[in-house]
Amino acid sequence: MEIEEFRQQFIDDIRFNAEHEGTDPERYFIEHVLTELEEMGEINDPFPLSVEIRNAKKQILAFDGYAYDEADGALIMIKSEFTNQRDNVQTLTNTRIDELLSYMQRFIVEAVTGDINRFCDDSDPAINIANEFRKKFGKGMTSTEILRFKFIIISNLTLSKQVKNISQPDFLERPVDLNVWTIERFFQSYISNSSEVIEIETSDFDCEGIPCLKADLGEQRNYDAYLGIVPGKFLADIYLKYGSKLLQGNVRAFLSFRGNVNKGIRSTIMKEPENFFTYNNGIAIVARSVKFSSDETKITYFKDLQIINGGQTTASLASAIIKKEASKGLDTLYVPMKLTVLNVEDDMSEEQVQNYNELTKTISECANSQNAVKPADFFSNHPFHVKMEQLSHKVMAPPVGGNPYQTVWFYERSRGKWEQEQMKLNSHQRDMFKEKHPKNQLITKEKLAKCYNAILMHPDQVCKSSADNFKIFAPYIDEIYEKDRDSINDEFFKKSVCSIIIFDTLDNLISKEEWYPKGGNKAQITPYTIAKLMTLIPKGSDLDWVSIWNKQTIYPELATELLRLAYFTHKYLEEKAAGGLVRSLSRLAGTWHDFKAVEYELSEAFVQSLISKDETRLAEQAARRAHKFNSKIDASVEIYNWGATYWLNVYAALVKEELISYGDCEFVRGVASCIERGQLPSPAQCSRLLKIVEKAEDKGYIMPEP
Repeated sequence: MEIEEFRQQFIDDIRFNAEHEGTDPERYFIEHVLTELEEMGEINDPFPLSVEIRNAKKQILAFDGYAYDEADGALIMIKSEFTNQRDNVQTLTNTRIDELLSYMQRFIVEAVTGDINRFCDDSDPAINIANEFRKKFGKGMTSTEILRFKFIIISNLTLSKQVKNISQPDFLERPVDLNVWTIERFFQSYISNSSEVIEIETSDFDCEGIPCLKADLGEQRNYDAYLGIVPGKFLADIYLKYGSKLLQGNVRAFLSFRGNVNKGIRSTIMKEPENFFTYNNGIAIVARSVKFSSDETKITYFKDLQIINGGQTTASLASAIIKKEASKGLDTLYVPMKLTVLNVEDDMSEEQVQNYNELTKTISECANSQNAVKPADFFSNHPFHVKMEQLSHKVMAPPVGGNPYQTVWFYERSRGKWEQEQMKLNSHQRDMFKEKHPKNQLITKEKLAKCYNAILMHPDQVCKSSADNFKIFAPYIDEIYEKDRDSINDEFFKKSVCSIIIFDTLDNLISKEEWYPKGGNKAQITPYTIAKLMTLIPKGSDLDWVSIWNKQTIYPELATELLRLAYFTHKYLEEKAAGGLVRSLSRLAGTWHDFKAVEYELSEAFVQSLISKDETRLAEQAARRAHKFNSKIDASVEIYNWGATYWLNVYAALVKEELISYGDCEFVRGVASCIERGQLPSPAQCSRLLKIVEKAEDKGYIMPEP
């Protein structure tokens, strides 16, 4: 696929989906792009809200969305530049970029130092946003929560070739990061199937290089390791430029840098910078590749540098510079560094990405073990996603709407996989792919967490950022997987899809209702409505999940009841907010607790449409038994495919090491003999074999690669 074809497809999709959802193309474009940027890790928890007012000088103050990045204390402002023209390709110029940036900056200045009320009605949400900004900005640098600004311009225009440099000076005494996202940039992101890679030349930050020593770990490793000494000024400077992009591998990237640890770091920076190296535990870094000085004693270049442990240290150093707390300067401050280099120069393959994720996960687990980081914090690497991907290809949706073919609900285990699958196809093949894998049947991990959590009656969590909501969903899945992984089966996948169908259908229906105002609170109304409905279903009854799956839409009685309840929810949240932001109110557990207690009577037609809970339970039990049986067969086949020679080698190693009993060793040899005769091991044999292997591994044995 070439860029022009991608552009046309992109705009056509925007138009089609906007019309389908009853909204204007630019509004849909903004919401779509913000979702994409959030999934890419560029922003967290964005709030799409278009504001445009004029000040006393008739100058425009405007933005189309905002967010906060607690990891680096950033206020993020987003402005859209959208054209609905499909063929006439326009360009985004330096002049226009400067204008759009000025719109956002004027709003911030007026919010922080002026009075927005002079230029808009009392009911305008701009007033609430301005008050929010002023509060976070604080009265001085010591109390401020805003340490930097990130301005993002999103556009479906082509970036002018005259745009060479978009770096910006400080604004309100804080560093500025300006990013422009055009179609070309999204296209490149899809092609690479990864986030944009950061490349750092130490000389760009007035640093000759990072002194280091290479660790001799033998030749069996697929990475290199170094110990080094990082100048604090260099570490602070790269963080001021790149912010939390340096923390993507760090489980603490979504956490706020506050607490006792920070106070200690801050105190040392301010009073004893020369002792920082001794007092601080240092940082752990992973990079794809590095380059060295001519004498090979210093690292002068990093590709895809990621801070895996030490985010608090790094952020505190940057904060000290902005707040001018490092009175003695950072020239005498140094930080211990442990560096792992993967030696990958080009774009990583899917296997290399998986290895990279596994390595960073393990480093993070070990480095943060003293802070009781749970396995769920690393949920993106969970085998649950592998299973869901397999189920998505196996459990095909029935044909509906006159379509003669079954379709696939595509579970996207890694970001951008749906687009990636089409990149090397010709036009006809892509059309065939999209017929079988429709874009509206794409399931991301975050999408599943949002829709399923609504069914689980956690709307206050759904209304939070996708990252926060996912962290709530992860332990639930982790517990199911560990205690009863056979329940992750065909029926679970179907119910997951049904939860998405309910959520998306209601979302679309609400936007077309006369009572729903343009730019309303649909993102909060939808999950609260679904969760409320689930609490009202009489004991022993359930939704007709089979009907939803078979028809691939919600049945009339359910649709009618959801819309009736949605209006009820809309009125409740508006009254509860009392002129404030529904978005903030909806995230409070107390709001959900109060709404759950509000009386609401279900219609007789809807109650009559419910099925017996026993029907759902029997279907789930049957699916669990079938999955358990198939899993046993799969295990037998896998053990058989490893071959008799493999198991004889395992047997010989176990006998030599004397780790397990004679009987267990003989059992392993017996399984090898069985395979040698061409017989498939029975489920009982497989079960015992796996217990023997687990027993040996507990005593230090490492199973060889099959």
